[in-house]
Amino acid sequence: MNVMSASRAMETGAETVSIPRDVRWDRLRSIIAEHSLMRGTFTLSSGRTSNYLFQLRQTTMHPEGAWLIGMIIEEFMARSGLRTVGGLVTGAVPVVCAVSFASHLTGRAVDAFFLRKDPKPHGARELIDGAVTDGADVLLVDDVATSGGSFVKALTNLHSERPNCTVGTALCVVDREEGAEQFLQDRGIALVSIFKRSDFGI
Repeated sequence: MNVMSASRAMETGAETVSIPRDVRWDRLRSIIAEHSLMRGTFTLSSGRTSNYLFQLRQTTMHPEGAWLIGMIIEEFMARSGLRTVGGLVTGAVPVVCAVSFASHLTGRAVDAFFLRKDPKPHGARELIDGAVTDGADVLLVDDVATSGGSFVKALTNLHSERPNCTVGTALCVVDREEGAEQFLQDRGIALVSIFKRSDFGI
């Protein structure tokens, strides 16, 4: 496997944990370019206007795309010593599910959960669905990062029910390179991305 410099690497002690740019990375980039990269005029969740859009659910719910994303992130988690993964609805949900399934295939089962934006209005009225132990070191994931606000919302909601969980790393499939990395760094969280906007010639 030819391991090149990742879009973003995470320091764990003296070791740098990165995402390999191998044949799977190339194949996933092709799927995103074909199914998820749209051109036009779009309003993003951050409120900004853009002439392109990464509609990642066309990839995160694509059979091969989901498999590639799940395996890449699960292997990153294993190298990083992370065993819990979660994220905010709705973009993170298929990513979390892909990682959970991949972890079963590799025999390195992870705890997986998603966070609601608001408490469920009935039943247990919880913000968290799935498995997360209070005190766990959590990898927060999302499909696309723009401003980083979704990650902070996820962190806030996580801590409202699991206050002793720690989050040192967030991971997205595509970083639009519009401020999320610095925004999260200012809050003590390293942003790791499988791809950056520039990987698609934008």
